[in-house]
Amino acid sequence: MSYAPDTLHRPAEWAAKGTCAQPPYVGSDLWYADEWQKDDRRTAISLCRTCPVLDACRTAAASEEAGKGKDSRHGIRAALTPGQRWSADQKARAKPKAKRGGRRLAPCGTRGAYDRHLRLGEPVDDACRLANNTDRQKRRVANTSSATASQNGQR
Repeated sequence: MSYAPDTLHRPAEWAAKGTCAQPPYVGSDLWYADEWQKDDRRTAISLCRTCPVLDACRTAAASEEAGKGKDSRHGIRAALTPGQRWSADQKARAKPKAKRGGRRLAPCGTRGAYDRHLRLGEPVDDACRLANNTDRQKRRVANTSSATASQNGQR
């Protein structure tokens, strides 16, 4: 006797440990409450937040629903509503926006670029390090000569 292949999606092992898979919640309409059933939705979300497999559920929901429209998502999953999961998917799939306008960044090899590297925690390149050292040396000479001139003027 031959059997047809199993074409149904099999839940992962972690799914059986979820709060939604335990009595009295298994098969409950609580997870699919309509938007106007706010108390049921809040209850489902609060139960999800205490679920021992929340992280695995959130990862599975994100991968299973990736790229799907807002209307293709149903029920409370991983303590998120369909709209929240859709919004999170859009943010994850969004391309970084190019910055326009604003101040021009100081080019490498200048004191301004050296300061920027330090401020952003970036590695400082040799050209910027040299520019900073040169600028510091000029300031020392300028301070020394102005101090000498003021001393000569006071005598």
